[in-house]
Amino acid sequence: MPWIAKAEENPRGIAHEQEEVITIDSQIDLRVKGALPELKVLNSANEFMERKMARFLEYEYETFQSDKENFLNGKLNFDLNPEKNEAFEDLKKFNFQKFTEIADIKAKSHRKNKFLFSIEPGFDIIIPPYDTEWTNSFISFSSANKVSGTFKSFPIGNGYGASGVGVFLSPSSNVSTRFSAHCPVSYSWSNFINEGGGYAASKGGLGITIYNATQGTLIRDDREVLWDQSRKPSSLEISGGGDDLYFQSTSLGQSYFHMKAGNTYLVWMWCWALSDSGPNAAAFSNIDCKVPFMIVDSFNQ
Repeated sequence: MPWIAKAEENPRGIAHEQEEVITIDSQIDLRVKGALPELKVLNSANEFMERKMARFLEYEYETFQSDKENFLNGKLNFDLNPEKNEAFEDLKKFNFQKFTEIADIKAKSHRKNKFLFSIEPGFDIIIPPYDTEWTNSFISFSSANKVSGTFKSFPIGNGYGASGVGVFLSPSSNVSTRFSAHCPVSYSWSNFINEGGGYAASKGGLGITIYNATQGTLIRDDREVLWDQSRKPSSLEISGGGDDLYFQSTSLGQSYFHMKAGNTYLVWMWCWALSDSGPNAAAFSNIDCKVPFMIVDSFNQ
C-alpha cells in the first residue's frame, strides 16, 4: 500500500483529507481521498492499460522487424536457414552471458545512488509500494515489482519486452496537477554478427500514460526512444548503453494535467525493449528502472 509523506507547511491552504485504503481483487491497494471509486472502474483501467500496451508492443515489433526482411531479401546472398554452426552458437552464449553481466552491473550502479530532492510545500510524495504492476513479454526476462518500485525489460534474443508500475489518484476537488518521479534508468544493447555478415538490431525506451478511469479517456500517452540501432554493424560487434540517465530529465519528466473531483486517474510509468536478428547474428537489449518516489503537486483550480 503506497503512502504519502506530507510537507509540514501548506501555505496554499489546501486541506489534506484522511486517506482510506481499499483492496482490489486481493492484489491492488488503492489510495483515495474522499468517496471510494467503484472497483469495476479500477479493474477496467488496468485492463485498458494491458490491452493498450499489448497492441503497442505487437505493432512496434512488427514494424521493427520489417527492416530485417528488407535487408535480408535485398542485400544478403546466403541461405536464410543454414545448418546450425555449433561454434557460433557457443560464441552467442558467451556473448549473451557477457551482456547479461554488463547489464546487471549498470543496473546495480543506480541501486547505490543517493538522491536529493528539494521539497516544497504542497507536494505529495508517494513511495512504494505502488498500486499496480504490469509485465507483458514475448521471450524475455522482463519484470515489474510494485513493492520495490522497479521495472525492467530484457528480451532474450529475438523478441520484445515491456513492464511498468502505476498509481491511482482520486482527488476530492478540481485541481491542476504536475506529476513527476525520481527514476534512475540504466540501459544496454549489443548487436553481434559473425564473420560473413548478417543483420542485428535493437531498440528501446521509456513511456508514461495517464488515463481517466472514470470517464474512460486517455489524457497522455507519450514515449521516448533511448536507442535505435537497426543497421548492420561495421564490425563483429557494436554495443552501447547508459547508466547516468534519469526519467525526470527526459521529455517525459514533467506531466501537467487537470483532475476532476471524484474522478479516478491511473498514472502508468513503463519501459520497453526490442531485439531482432537474422541468421549468423544475435541482438540483445536491456533497460532497468527504479522509482524510489513519485511527486504529485496539485493546487485548486
